[in-house]
Amino acid sequence: MPNKLSYTASYIAVKFYGLTLNPKIAEHFDEFTLEFYKNVVSYLPKHLSWNQKSLQSRLWRDFFTWWEELLLPGDLMHIICRKYYIQKMLEKNLLSEDYEQIVILGSGFDHSGALYSSKGFSVFEIDTPFMISNKQKMLGQFCFSLAGLHLCSIDPTNQNIKEVLTQTHVFDFDKKTLFLAEGFFDYLSLNSVRSILESIKSFSSNFKIVSTFFDLGELNSFHRFMFTSGVAMVGETLKFPLNRKKFLELMSEYEIETKSQLSYAEMRSDLVEKMNLETDLSVLKGFYILESELN
Repeated sequence: MPNKLSYTASYIAVKFYGLTLNPKIAEHFDEFTLEFYKNVVSYLPKHLSWNQKSLQSRLWRDFFTWWEELLLPGDLMHIICRKYYIQKMLEKNLLSEDYEQIVILGSGFDHSGALYSSKGFSVFEIDTPFMISNKQKMLGQFCFSLAGLHLCSIDPTNQNIKEVLTQTHVFDFDKKTLFLAEGFFDYLSLNSVRSILESIKSFSSNFKIVSTFFDLGELNSFHRFMFTSGVAMVGETLKFPLNRKKFLELMSEYEIETKSQLSYAEMRSDLVEKMNLETDLSVLKGFYILESELN
């Protein structure tokens, strides 16, 4: 977790904003979410948000979509799907399964903390000091309420999640907790993932983890190269060495069972088909959203 502005987090916000300028996509998201990412893009440095104005043009949006689909088919729609389905999963668990607080790991510029704290839940976002500082500035600049939202910086070389949450003095270790790990595990080493799972188990016996997972082995060699090199070009690295089957086995070692798996194919046949877009778009192969909980 390098202590700098995350380009991957920034580009996800930019791409989400650009895609949701299409009314057929935007209608699947609430106004809070749409406005949030518009504000993130406005906040980002010019070399990352230069295309905000150009994205207003249907012609440029179509060109960007064509170019992205040419290089890595499904990358754009996987962003839309992850935001859509994760929000559905969070709402289901918070409303019907009595989870009382949320911990967002590697929160980046995600909207979930601001959204659910505005609905009365206690939310704890954990990221590097630089990202947390930028998130706080962005939220303040656009007048998002920080009530119930706790932005927690972590030094991963010297701190674990339990220590960071303890320092807030408001995290309740006895409450049922929902962890969100969106685009998180893929960037960590195997040892780091083990350490995180051990830390969570050490202080919580009643939790669920909603996470994304990329199985790069399901991509062909060219698309796998485009995916990994694209991440490398912005100074970040995909470190996690396991495929999906091995990842689920790793979770089982810590008595964490994956109860549901939503695949890229299911997302395409459900959400993408509903949108009835002019251009036939896929969802990135190898992309999954998982719900896992302690046995």
